[in-house]
Amino acid sequence: MLAIPVICFAVTGYFGYSGIFGERGLLAWQDSSAKLAIKQQELAQLRGERMALQHRISLLDGKTIDPDLLDEISRGVLFQGRPGEVAVPRDKPAPH
Repeated sequence: MLAIPVICFAVTGYFGYSGIFGERGLLAWQDSSAKLAIKQQELAQLRGERMALQHRISLLDGKTIDPDLLDEISRGVLFQGRPGEVAVPRDKPAPH
């Protein structure tokens, strides 16, 4: 007669343990939520960078090239300036 309560207790203990500490338990869910929040922040940052790049690309459209941007890019690529100007090379910023 003691076997049924022991089996029920063991099954309840197994599922209770799995529900908290298991692969898909409460602690794993909290860890996944924290990782998701970090990845969402990274995604938002990448989307902002993409929008900035798309804006620069739109300024270099074949029909309406922005002269200031074209001058900036050409000076950077050719490393040239006007008489009396000093060109200072800039390192690319490190990714965050």
